Amino acid sequence: MDLFNVNLERTHLALRLPEIVGNILSFLVDHPTSTTTKGTLASIYPCLLVNRLWNDCALRVMMRHPVFEDNRHDINAFFKFADMICNAPVSGNNPVLSRKPSLAATLAVATPPPPRKSPSEQPRSTSSNNHADESRSSMDDWPLFPTTRRTALTMNHQARLGTARRSLRSLSLRKIKEKTILGPLQMLGRQATHLEKLEIYICDTIMDVNILPFVSHGRLTVLTLAGCHNITDALILRVAEHCRELEHLDLRACGQVSDTSISAIARNCPRLRHLNVGRVRDRDRITGRSISLIARHTEVAVLGLAGCDIDDECMLLLAKHRNAGLERISVNNCYRLTNKALQAHVRLCHKLCVFELKECHYINDWASVAELVRRRVLLTLCEQQNRACSDWAKKNGMTLNVKPPLK
Repeated sequence: MDLFNVNLERTHLALRLPEIVGNILSFLVDHPTSTTTKGTLASIYPCLLVNRLWNDCALRVMMRHPVFEDNRHDINAFFKFADMICNAPVSGNNPVLSRKPSLAATLAVATPPPPRKSPSEQPRSTSSNNHADESRSSMDDWPLFPTTRRTALTMNHQARLGTARRSLRSLSLRKIKEKTILGPLQMLGRQATHLEKLEIYICDTIMDVNILPFVSHGRLTVLTLAGCHNITDALILRVAEHCRELEHLDLRACGQVSDTSISAIARNCPRLRHLNVGRVRDRDRITGRSISLIARHTEVAVLGLAGCDIDDECMLLLAKHRNAGLERISVNNCYRLTNKALQAHVRLCHKLCVFELKECHYINDWASVAELVRRRVLLTLCEQQNRACSDWAKKNGMTLNVKPPLK
């Protein structure tokens, strides 16, 4: 009996509805416990073999949020994944995967392999052609099947390929340094027409051209390029042009990104809630010119400005326009800020839960800091600031328990 043609009439109605089956199977995924770990799909693999409906639903779940990290297993898996989504051998630089790309793609979309002939039907082979027979992949046997069978398998493969492409909503790459992923990633971007979330963490080799295909579809709501220092304004300007529904933009340590593109994001992405442009170099590229526009035109609630060249005027404008909407802000190493910036946020931003002030040495209004501690706001201070704050508290007969946010 063909496992993919199990009679569904005897199955409970609930297990014949794609919406219910898909929801059930989603709970089989071992979800990550933090942003530094990833889930596994081992528990869902057997569901591919139950019947066609379960195969389709399991495939959708498996393709929804793939994560690839910097290890040989994940890099090889990424090449196979790109081969499958692109339906073409894109892993030519990978000697392990370039041998049988079509077979890897077939397996990746869980298409059942063609049935083999029984031993009695197999023609006798001589020793001279044994080696050739053994080296042939299952895909090489296709000419032996009736045309209708080959057509059905091809259509089945294409249907599952379409399902995989439509199901891909999120893609994460973490700390992968190899340049060999750049071509496959770029080709993958052309096919990922439904992708909403793209996270690339500390991949040094990534450049604008590798991300542009993902951006051109205009579907992204979350874009993380933290630590990708080759990213420039050119890409972010395209993001502003195409991704009008953008809500989350993380450009930490992207030193080539400047006010030019962040201003465009402010004008074109009104739903933006999370922006991080923190940096340790090129502080002069991000100033109050763009952040003031972010304050005026977006719904920003989480803002990372560590190491940027911002001043009190910018912070006052931010507190005025975002007031109760601001939840987390980091201004570590923004050494131009004074007590005016702190006091404005204490007075206007009542929903603030994280305020990072490390190395802002012109800020010394410890009474305002004490008020934030009373509200249970998590604060980041350097050692010098902590000592000064503790000394002030002792002089005033107080004990301040300053708690930093978890990293």
